[in-house]
Amino acid sequence: MAQKALAAAKREGATQAEVFAVASVTKGVYVDDDRIKIVEEKGDQGMAVRVLKGRKLAQASSVCKDVDDAEACARAAASLADRSPASRTYDRFPQPAKAVLTPAARDGSIASLDVGELVDLVKATVGAATDRGVKVPKGVLRAATTTSTVINSNGLEVTNHGTLVYAGYDAMAQGSAPGEGVGYFNSPWLKDYDPLKMGGDIARQALQAREAKALEGSMKVPMLIFPGELKDMLAYSVGFAFSAESVNKKRSPWGTMLDQRVASPKLELVDDPSDPRGALSAAYDDEGVPTTVKKVVEDGVLRTFLYDSYNSSVVARLPSGNGMRRGASDAQFVFQAPLGCGPVNLVLRPGTRSPDQIIASLDDAVVVEKFAFPTVNPYTGAFALETRLAHIVKKGSIEGQIKHALIVGNMYEGLKNVVEVASDARTVGEMIVPSVAFDGFEAVGSK
Repeated sequence: MAQKALAAAKREGATQAEVFAVASVTKGVYVDDDRIKIVEEKGDQGMAVRVLKGRKLAQASSVCKDVDDAEACARAAASLADRSPASRTYDRFPQPAKAVLTPAARDGSIASLDVGELVDLVKATVGAATDRGVKVPKGVLRAATTTSTVINSNGLEVTNHGTLVYAGYDAMAQGSAPGEGVGYFNSPWLKDYDPLKMGGDIARQALQAREAKALEGSMKVPMLIFPGELKDMLAYSVGFAFSAESVNKKRSPWGTMLDQRVASPKLELVDDPSDPRGALSAAYDDEGVPTTVKKVVEDGVLRTFLYDSYNSSVVARLPSGNGMRRGASDAQFVFQAPLGCGPVNLVLRPGTRSPDQIIASLDDAVVVEKFAFPTVNPYTGAFALETRLAHIVKKGSIEGQIKHALIVGNMYEGLKNVVEVASDARTVGEMIVPSVAFDGFEAVGSK
């Protein structure tokens, strides 16, 4: 079907054409009010067709059950190209090139996985929470296999095979001031999913949040932020700052800081598509460009930006293998996603001490386990985030929990004031991130 779509685009006057085609199978179990309500296995296949007419670029995407659907998608893209403005620099899709990295290992057991095995894992997760008197209002565990193929009119043809496991649960501890627990997991490997740990963690969070108190006054002390929350803060800040799209549009605060210090020497960020822990790790990006291992921030110094083919053309350089469509939480309908410019698998180099060891070394600190929603202004780095669960540290010991306080600061400045990077790195979305302690942030109480 991809080949037929490519041919149809050429018949419609395309000077260049590209097809990104995906087939996936997802097995999922869904929880509602402590009970399993939906067990399903479903597949989808479809494609995104990009067409260049000279320098006029357009894309259309469609579910494709047969060749007619594929050719209709190509005709739609070609028609849109007639109406698109011309790019000043972009007139060709990537050329064929041999992979630099070997494909990251994937979980071969997922293709033959019986959905009943997922049911057992979900039952164990929910049971671990409800045994502690905590409800699980909703939850999901999904395991998927994907095959994505990119072909274009330059003779490029590459295929990536992937597996993806995703889980997300909410927990609720009843009381006069109910407490919420939230847990997420994603990985290429089902074996890494520990149902008892997941259920126990969300139950503990909910129970501690129920007992948490509003902070009085304010505290400007070191703050240790857990991986799940830190990942989003990094994605909204540095993920934006080192994207060539942001740089080319002069929106990146790091746009003129190549080879300059942007962070503490304790911080190293590497885009490593060869790491088997990476949810999206692959030998090629979603344009068919070979991926490479790139030190983005080394010893606190910005070493490179990340380029897809379009944004590399703006500055007359080669793409870096960072044209991405795939996401880390869902394998379905990937072909509908627009092409973005970002990391394949961003790894924050871990430190040598565990979070507990770091906490024990701090006199006064705050440990942030859960924000309401961890966003950061990508242009300025500023944030003011409500805590749903945080812990007060006094003389190396946790002495109580707080919620509904605001954590206020600037992420770009925080990166320059890293106290310590912990050793607890785990896969979160398209990153592998440990906990990090920062100086310079402030906790502002609601009283």
